[in-house]
Amino acid sequence: MSLAMVSVLALAGLIGRVECGLLDMFNANSDYNLAQSMDTVFGALQNDISYILTGDLTSTVEEDVTFWCSNGTSTKLKQVDVNDSNVGQKVNTSKEVIFIIHGWLDDMSRMWFQQLIQDTLKFTGSNVCAVNWGRLARYNYYRTAVNHTIMASGHLTKFIQYLESVGVPLNNITLVGHSMGAQISGQVGHKLGGKIGRIYGLDPAGPCFTLPRDRGLQYRLDRSDAIFVQTIITARLTIGVGVGDGHENFYPNGGVSPQTNCVIPLTSDAEFAGQILCSHMHAVTLFRLSLNPANVYRGKKCINWPAYLVSLCALNRGNVLGIRSDKSGGDYFLRTSAFSPYTVRF
Repeated sequence: MSLAMVSVLALAGLIGRVECGLLDMFNANSDYNLAQSMDTVFGALQNDISYILTGDLTSTVEEDVTFWCSNGTSTKLKQVDVNDSNVGQKVNTSKEVIFIIHGWLDDMSRMWFQQLIQDTLKFTGSNVCAVNWGRLARYNYYRTAVNHTIMASGHLTKFIQYLESVGVPLNNITLVGHSMGAQISGQVGHKLGGKIGRIYGLDPAGPCFTLPRDRGLQYRLDRSDAIFVQTIITARLTIGVGVGDGHENFYPNGGVSPQTNCVIPLTSDAEFAGQILCSHMHAVTLFRLSLNPANVYRGKKCINWPAYLVSLCALNRGNVLGIRSDKSGGDYFLRTSAFSPYTVRF
């Protein structure tokens, strides 16, 4: 798609009706302008004009939000339903259950999602359940997909309550969500009174989730949603939130786009969008690689990125990104390299 075409489509989107709030379109501090642009620019990256769905839903939430689990003894996932008579064969209720939740325009067939599932199984030995809400996630970002997160989180909450009824305590539940999946995790945590064990928010989606008057705490991830909440921020103030609101917040390379492995020459809006998307996904990559004890991403507790860069926080305590964090809380900054596995000594 040409730069001119992208610009025309983006302008057309700005002129159209905006259900997030029409007045916010003209507010320079609003995230709704970006939400509309995402439908145009990031949808174009799919190279399929029909990829983003339109129209009313004709299916049930049970069909559109499904759960695929392994009890940790096999790499094969089996579908598990609410009130599943064979749940005992698919989920080991004596072990932690880790849910992995994708974001906008994704589904469980994506390579990154499958890699994250398999590495989580390999390095934790826990139950792993993939949450597939792919069809709901393929609608327009600002018009529909944002509202579909509420449907997805509602059904996931019901499923977790079912697991609790068959012997899985809420403090043995972990949610790992990317982008809108992180906000779904926050919604579930809120519905369950903050009693679930852990939430890892991988670059939580920002547009349409950051203005308090429109999206209260019941709609977005924050530290009240679980006993422990960690966020990893890699695309601040673009696709991602401006700041993390977890007990711990990690900011690789300051948390901004482009991440060091995503720097490419820019000649079009589509390439700019690709650079942002690469940075947005880097949170997933770092979390996945950190599951392997050989990969350690150690940050320094610091007030901000500039202070980190000039070594004002050099004597502060360190902590590691991911599930091996000491869970002591705070904001942590770190560098990552441009090449896999992206580790850097600080």
